[in-house]
Amino acid sequence: MEITVSGAAPRDMHAAIDAAFGAVGKVHALMSFHDANSDVGRLNSAACARPLAVDPWTFQVLEAAIDLNRRSAGVFDVTVAPILERLGLLPRLFADRWANSTSTATTEAIELLPGDRVRFRHPGLRIDLGGIAKGFAVDRALDVLRDRGMPAGLVNAGGDLAAFGPATETVHIRHPLDPRRLVCGIEINNQALASSGNRFDPFRSANLSGPAVIDPRTRQAVRRFAAATVRAPSCLIADALTKVVIAEGPAAADVLDHYQAGALVISAAGDVEMTENLQGAVRLAA
Repeated sequence: MEITVSGAAPRDMHAAIDAAFGAVGKVHALMSFHDANSDVGRLNSAACARPLAVDPWTFQVLEAAIDLNRRSAGVFDVTVAPILERLGLLPRLFADRWANSTSTATTEAIELLPGDRVRFRHPGLRIDLGGIAKGFAVDRALDVLRDRGMPAGLVNAGGDLAAFGPATETVHIRHPLDPRRLVCGIEINNQALASSGNRFDPFRSANLSGPAVIDPRTRQAVRRFAAATVRAPSCLIADALTKVVIAEGPAAADVLDHYQAGALVISAAGDVEMTENLQGAVRLAA
C-alpha cells in the first residue's frame, strides 16, 4: 500500500497519511477472510444460525456487493469462497464443518436487516470480500486525505488505486501474458483504476501463476480473458467491475455504463479491446 499527498505543510501531510493508513487497517480488520474475529469471519461462522451485527462499513460493502450481483446478473458474487477454497486460493477454514457441502448458495442468500445486521439463509454459505474490499479501503483512505484538507493525494493498493487533485495521473498497465512488458498507460483525473488478471508476484518469479478470477456461473477460473482494467468514479466500483469485465468482456457494456465506468480487456490471445469512453485516455505502449 502506497499513499502520497502534496500541497500542504509536511507535518499535516504526515498526519493525514497516518490517518489514511488507519482507515485501511480498519477495513482489513473488519473484512479479512483469514481472521475468525473479523466481521467476515464471524458471519461465515455463525450468520447461518442467527442475525449478526456488523460494522457500518461492512454493511455498506455488502450492500454494494448485492447491488453489483443483481446488475451483473450474478457474475459478481461474494459467495464464491467455497470455490476459492477448493482451488487453493483461500485456506479451508471450514474444511471439517463443510467437508461434504455441495452448496450452490449465491449472494441472493445474504439477508441485510435493520441495525446493520446480517443473516445467511443457507447453512453452507461463506463470503469472501477480497474482490471488493480493497477498493473500498482505497476509497476510505482518500476520504481521510480529503477530510484532512490535502489538496492532492493518491492511494495505490497494488492493482487498485485512486487519486484526487488538479493533476492528471498516468497509470501504466502490465501485459497479463508477460508482466515484464507494458500494455499501455491510462490517464485518471479524480478517478479510480483497478486491474485483475493472472496472479503475479514480482518478488518470487517473473512467471504468472494462473487465473485468479472465478466465474460463479461455471464455478471455474476465467480463461477467455487474461486481464481487465476498469476506470470508475470510485475504487470499490472499479475493483468489483474488473471481475465482471474479465468474465464477460465486451458483454459487460451495460453494467459499465450504469456505473459510469470504462474498461480495457485483454484476451487470452493478447488482443486488446476497450470501451469508447476510455479510448481518449489510453496511450498504447510501443
